[in-house]
Amino acid sequence: MSIVELRGAEVTYRRAGQPFVALHPTDVVIEPGERVGVVGGSGSGKTTMARLMLGLVPPSQGDALFDDRSIVGLPERQRGWLRARASMVFQDPNSSLNPRMKLRDIVGEPLRSPVLRNRGDVPEPTPEVLAGALEGVGLTAEMLDRYPHQLSGGQRQRVAIARALISDPAFLVADEPVSALDVSVRAQVLNLLTDEVNERSLALVLVSHDLAIVRHLCERVLVVERGHIVEQGAVADVLDNPQHPYTQALVDATLSL
Repeated sequence: MSIVELRGAEVTYRRAGQPFVALHPTDVVIEPGERVGVVGGSGSGKTTMARLMLGLVPPSQGDALFDDRSIVGLPERQRGWLRARASMVFQDPNSSLNPRMKLRDIVGEPLRSPVLRNRGDVPEPTPEVLAGALEGVGLTAEMLDRYPHQLSGGQRQRVAIARALISDPAFLVADEPVSALDVSVRAQVLNLLTDEVNERSLALVLVSHDLAIVRHLCERVLVVERGHIVEQGAVADVLDNPQHPYTQALVDATLSL
């Protein structure tokens, strides 16, 4: 049984009153525990695809399924199982963390959600549970009373990872999770994410323009150009022997840096 599936899913936005197809009809299957990279340039449609998998954007046609169940048009009150099973780590921790909330409230927020609590086995956000979540990403319990602005960028992204994992999801989307960080802390956060994904046997969709990160974390890769998947396959096969000119251009651009 797949954990995520897109069936002929298309996403159309409107720009200046005109329709714009961000993602053309797409078929994708993600298996439980599988680690898949989605690569492409800015505006290629890779983030739209990832958000579609989480039900954060609706398809204009086609279907999006999670655990073999369609999530298209599903009312929020019926999404408790999805919110419990899937999480997302966003690109910029500065914008994804509420600056007015202490870390204890940020990390514990998923556990307080009435939709999530419908799952029945979600723990209470006790000080012990919240401390364990922070310690699991290399931070200390004493930080629970701090605000995001009191942390470094790398620490803020660790908090974002702790929040994403506290509900014990089966599927994680990481959208450019280290691109907003200083080079000096990227490896630390990337290694943390790798360890968590491996230890929890998470299915992962990693959205990135950095092919080295995809090689490090993923076993399969989808190459997206202008809303189309132009190439896909095992990471080593695709990146070491690209068949599509766009994939070749991405590899060449990486080698020239």
